[in-house]
Amino acid sequence: MTNLDPVVRYTRTAVVLHWVIAALVVAQITWGWLMQEIPKSPPGLRADAFNVHKSIGLCLLALMLVRLGWRLLHRPPALPVMPRWQQRLASGTHIALYACLLIMPLAGYLGSVWSGYPVKFFGVTIPAWGEKDDDFKDAMSAVHLATSFVLIALITLHVAGAIHHALRGDRVLSRMWLARERTVQPLAPREITAGD
Repeated sequence: MTNLDPVVRYTRTAVVLHWVIAALVVAQITWGWLMQEIPKSPPGLRADAFNVHKSIGLCLLALMLVRLGWRLLHRPPALPVMPRWQQRLASGTHIALYACLLIMPLAGYLGSVWSGYPVKFFGVTIPAWGEKDDDFKDAMSAVHLATSFVLIALITLHVAGAIHHALRGDRVLSRMWLARERTVQPLAPREITAGD
């Protein structure tokens, strides 16, 4: 197998952003469900858990904005030859993932702003610009929750697609790895001696 030409790979920045965001999203989804089980009394532990979740969510929002900007400025590598329906499914899934990963943290942040409680970023209080509004807060909470289910479904589809391509061996996954494939050097022809 030969080295992939750099043109068919995502940039190193895009690859790092992809895997960092993927790890944070998995952690956020897991933590988001687990922290619901923390009792409200005493209040400190639950509030701290929610503030960590909000802080990481804001980091995710910032990373997604960077990733979106990077994607707009750096054309992604072309897909290998595959049926048109697979190309459309891959494209639609990526667009939906981007949308969810922007909408979900934004809705979470706005819900926090309108909750009436201070929004803290890793312990530092962010200046409040909105007032308590239960209707807006409930609407944003509903969007945040609904988006979480859509996001889980999209991640499942994305991972299933990755497994499909891995089993096919069509090197689609190679586009999103940092390490280059190892070039196999052909063996030098052996000299024929009189004894052969």
